[in-house]
Amino acid sequence: DWLWGGTTEQIQQTIAHGIRFASDPDTWQSEMPPFGDIITPEQIAQVGAYVASLSGKVQDASLIEPGAKVFAENCVACHGDNAKGNKELGAPNLTDAIWLYAPGETAIAVQVRAPKHGVMPAWIGRLGETKVKELAVYVHSLGGGE
Repeated sequence: DWLWGGTTEQIQQTIAHGIRFASDPDTWQSEMPPFGDIITPEQIAQVGAYVASLSGKVQDASLIEPGAKVFAENCVACHGDNAKGNKELGAPNLTDAIWLYAPGETAIAVQVRAPKHGVMPAWIGRLGETKVKELAVYVHSLGGGE
């Protein structure tokens, strides 16, 4: 799941400068807030069920409707009304069943409560401009970052 746009230039930017890579001022930056400090544990369970319902099975279907409300109040600003994400912000599509850490309501609730913020290093210094461009073209050929 490519989070930062699918053009060759956007892919090249990501490979060259990374994501949340502190030693590169041109790195992509995004951070989901820890909603454990913002909403209740019950609301976290509800939104976890709602998001899980967008791409898979849910253990307790009664949580989906209230979870949709929690999502609308807290998550649409980054993930959009349709939960398809926002590549300008690095917010992932939540409807495609592609999960960075783990699928399912519990894993989603853990990420909502206290998100992990992974880091991708900048590769420009190690690989050089030519190799980074070659990698960007290759990744783009796999589906344009989609």
